[in-house]
Amino acid sequence: MSLRAFIWENIGQVLFAYTPHNAYKYRTALLKLFGMKCGIRVRVRRSVVIDKPWNVEVDDLVMFGDGAIVNAGEKITIGKRTTISQYAMLITVSGTTESGGQLDVRKEIKIEDDCWVASDAVVLPGSVIEEGVVVGARGCVDGRLPKWKICTGEPAVPRGDRVLYGTT
Repeated sequence: MSLRAFIWENIGQVLFAYTPHNAYKYRTALLKLFGMKCGIRVRVRRSVVIDKPWNVEVDDLVMFGDGAIVNAGEKITIGKRTTISQYAMLITVSGTTESGGQLDVRKEIKIEDDCWVASDAVVLPGSVIEEGVVVGARGCVDGRLPKWKICTGEPAVPRGDRVLYGTT
């Protein structure tokens, strides 16, 4: 374990978790101090768990809901106006049944602009969520989801088009 990881795990995460409810700027500043690249008006709830903030890059107006888990053993990129809802999981490192419990799958995750990863959804290593996608509650993303679709299931597949009313 590196010194940075040790300090984050033993000091940074404690300072992060015990902040006032609306201390978004403080938490964002703390994440930036530990190497996370953040756009403007990023909101991260105090119950979010980010194991390696230095591997996470988020653009403007990104929101992480309560209890979200961000396992950033590899790079995670999140675009503008994206929401990662409560208890959603972004996982970049996992094992396979053939690996005997070893963590041997290590791939980046990319989530483009205007996406919504709903409650309790899981995004697996190597997944790409293209612009405008909604991943339904408890969906499991394993691969690439096409632009402006509503995707549900395990694995998540497109079920319909996402239409934003009042826009042209």
